[in-house]
Amino acid sequence: MTDISFSKRLRNILLEISSDLDSDSYQAILGLALTLAGRFDETGISIISEHGEYLDMLVLAAQKANFTAPERRVYAKGESLVFDLNNLGNDFKTALQRTDFISKSTLPRQLFLAHSYLACGSLADPNIQFSLEWQIATEKAAKALKSKLAGWSLETGITPRKRIYVLYIKNGEKIADFLIMCGATDLLLEFIDIHVKREVSARVNRLMNCDEANTNRQVDASARQLEAIRYIAASSGLNVLPDNLRLAAEARLAAPELSIKELGEQMEPPLGKSGMNHRLTKLEEIAEELRLEEQTGGKTPS
Repeated sequence: MTDISFSKRLRNILLEISSDLDSDSYQAILGLALTLAGRFDETGISIISEHGEYLDMLVLAAQKANFTAPERRVYAKGESLVFDLNNLGNDFKTALQRTDFISKSTLPRQLFLAHSYLACGSLADPNIQFSLEWQIATEKAAKALKSKLAGWSLETGITPRKRIYVLYIKNGEKIADFLIMCGATDLLLEFIDIHVKREVSARVNRLMNCDEANTNRQVDASARQLEAIRYIAASSGLNVLPDNLRLAAEARLAAPELSIKELGEQMEPPLGKSGMNHRLTKLEEIAEELRLEEQTGGKTPS
């Protein structure tokens, strides 16, 4: 298994898919990236990424759109491109402000999803959790992307986080749908394999927990029944009981580990679970009556 994270591997796949673009797509891609991840100041708009190849592509997109090349800045972690707003053109700036590069995007679905992810997306390791996120610079852009994704049946949650807005998908099947729509088929197969294994594992754990709970209930019931029977035996003796209850009591004393159903099957003639449970419950009631008589000295409480 490779050490490269799922998120980085998906980025590499999506960049490769975008290696041969129509010239008309470059401005739409640049506009989408800046709408989602661009941070405005007084004179410019910047986009930060740890993925240098992606920033290379945005530089190329700016050149194809006849914009002045952005200033590139290098940090300890990642790099940024800084675009001078005066060099972007009024129509482009207006489209950015109105989020037209999201709501009115001319990109086909595959490219739109790919470049929304490249701009601000991340995919958690599915071995740990199912989580696909877009970390978006403004609430307006986040809501526009949420609406766009919903049109492709990719329903997302939205939450503010510090100074950004996060769209997220936590459903494994919907994340698989996203990978299909992006064309990331190689990663999709691996993701589905992990998803299926986690679903099976979760089901096994649920069944085991259910079995454990049932076992605990069985143990508690058996202990309660044994306590009642022993109290009756010590107080008045089992021989005073009707034959059907005496035989049920003796059967429980002889096999405390059996379930009520299994105990009923040992009786002669065999009893169903309901019939056996009725007899054991009656024994508990008799024991409780004897305890009450002992506490009140044989007097009926007022």
